[in-house]
Amino acid sequence: MKRLPPGMMLAGFGMSTAVSLLCLFAAGVTSFVPLSAALLFFASLMTWVPIREEHGMLFALLEFGLVSGLALLISRRSPYTYLYIFMFGSYGPLRYRLRRAMDDRALSVLIRLLIFNFKTACGVAFMQFVLDYDPHTLIPWAPVWAVIAVLEGAFLAYILLYRLFTYLFDSSLRSRLLPRR
Repeated sequence: MKRLPPGMMLAGFGMSTAVSLLCLFAAGVTSFVPLSAALLFFASLMTWVPIREEHGMLFALLEFGLVSGLALLISRRSPYTYLYIFMFGSYGPLRYRLRRAMDDRALSVLIRLLIFNFKTACGVAFMQFVLDYDPHTLIPWAPVWAVIAVLEGAFLAYILLYRLFTYLFDSSLRSRLLPRR
């Protein structure tokens, strides 16, 4: 694969950062939950833009940190900001690193599910102890096992959709958005 010029790499980094931040802001403003979830997914997908380039992991982690910090400044009250920070923003670099480190896809998916579960527990603790929000009010009528089953299904759907969209981006959009010399 040919190298990207430094200007194009910086432009791709800036574009993906701006789109991520715009999606997070729009998710916080929108009251329609499925649209907000789609915007959160798209914001988390933007860390994949720089990740497959030279020094891409550094740029992806910088993008995650920059978007997280700016999102806290712009939309601190939005729960989607915290979902991005705790759960979904770091998924791209994590996925890339795990897929590079191990060949077994099933084991990689299981490890990612365990990491999602750990992040969910940290997020619930953050909601409860820092934001003074009772997480039991989210779904008071559902038993714990049903909530866990729904979360596992949602995490699996997220993993599959992320894989599909990154494949589509790498196979058709990357060469058009970031042309090589």
